[in-house]
Amino acid sequence: MSLEVIKKGGNKYVLQMEIELDASSMLSSEEQIQLAVNALGKEATKLAMHQFDTSGEPIVIDGITMSSKGKLKKTIRPPMEK
Repeated sequence: MSLEVIKKGGNKYVLQMEIELDASSMLSSEEQIQLAVNALGKEATKLAMHQFDTSGEPIVIDGITMSSKGKLKKTIRPPMEK
């Protein structure tokens, strides 16, 4: 399975995924599809989160200053992932 962002334009992204399905087992094919969809969801979520990420500068909303820890490495698991 491979996944790549092939096009970016403003807030639009085109993701391309290649998956191999098992011709002898529907169950195995469904599992591969589930893994692929989860991987695509992770990548799309990562792209969405970068839109709202800060560089560590304070965030001011309605005169209230909120601190940010900046970019931190986080592990995100989709709910259906094994």
